[in-house]
Amino acid sequence: MQAQGSPSVSGIGRKAPGYWSLVAAGEPYRLLFAVGTVMGVFAVALWPAYVWQLIDFYPGLMHARIMIEGFLTCFVVGFLGTAFPRLLDVRRFSLEESLSWTTALLLASACHLAGNHLWGDYLFTLSILLLMGSLMARFPSRKDTPPPGFTLVLMGLACALVGGATQVAMHLVPESVSPFFANFSRLALYQGYLLLPVMGIGAFLIPRFFGMPNRQAFPESRKLPAGWIPRAIFALFCGLLVLGSFALEAGGQLRWGYALRAVGVLLYFYRELPIHTAKFKKGALALAMRISLISIPLGYVLMAIWPERQAAFIHVVFISGFSLLTFTVASRVILGHSGQSHLFRGKLKSVYALLGLVGLAMLTRVSADWLPDIRMSHLGYAALVWILGIVIWACSLFRLLGQEDNE
Repeated sequence: MQAQGSPSVSGIGRKAPGYWSLVAAGEPYRLLFAVGTVMGVFAVALWPAYVWQLIDFYPGLMHARIMIEGFLTCFVVGFLGTAFPRLLDVRRFSLEESLSWTTALLLASACHLAGNHLWGDYLFTLSILLLMGSLMARFPSRKDTPPPGFTLVLMGLACALVGGATQVAMHLVPESVSPFFANFSRLALYQGYLLLPVMGIGAFLIPRFFGMPNRQAFPESRKLPAGWIPRAIFALFCGLLVLGSFALEAGGQLRWGYALRAVGVLLYFYRELPIHTAKFKKGALALAMRISLISIPLGYVLMAIWPERQAAFIHVVFISGFSLLTFTVASRVILGHSGQSHLFRGKLKSVYALLGLVGLAMLTRVSADWLPDIRMSHLGYAALVWILGIVIWACSLFRLLGQEDNE
């Protein structure tokens, strides 16, 4: 008989692991999601600081680099570093690896903030190279095969590596890079690096938001299961359409470039992720996911119709597309790893607030280009609304970053 007051064998009375122990246990998202959110808020805050003359330099390039190479990269690395070892049943990432990535990305953002874009781009490129090296080093010991859509994830990381390395080369030897390849590599870095993994990871992860059959799920096997190769080839084909669209845009064929990009995204989503067939009333996360997935191809369609308004419509892709998608996926990761999976289909007020405010920020930013007399103030208001949505979201969910999954 168990003595009165003694802990049960089920673990009651066991001391909960601390925050850093959870990060060290192979969950780098707990660190990188928090750091990335701070980077995003800081990078967006540069706009109201400029509009209302708190800073005296134009933050355009600085903002873009920190958002791509800091904010969004923290979420990419945090997600892949947590999910990849579990998918393939390989050794998880250590605390030292998580701290190395975090430090490198923080330093890269600090360099961009200081105006030293050479070192910022170099540190970002080094981080991507180390991430790919860490993933590939674990791949031979895998017990399972990654989903075929991860072909696009690899292409996205290659876009980041090529784009970052090209930026470094342009800083050091500007004449070594042709105008065409300079434009192509910039598109690969700013869009391909995000768009291709969204397509690849989304096809595997997003059906869970809607309770749909997963077309990327195959029986566990170290060898390629039947049906894997055709889906990987289709993913590769759609990825090449996206890369081809960059080549068209870089060559000055803007309308055709945007149109081909929209076709590549829509074609892949239609076959591998048909959310148009999903039912509504699946909770806040599913609604936010639906809006973000619609926003990405919608932005490209609008740019194809009105290429002269590209600077406005690209924010449909980035604000209500990439950024909303990032925080929606992060919400599910945080809830799932903290024992709160019963909330996946819940009416999460913080996610509804995030959705509403990010949507308002997008509309404010896009409309600014049609209001030249008050354009700059609109940029500032859009940034403040986006920040408010992210702060509300973070205050609600970040308290779970130190909580383990006991389910």
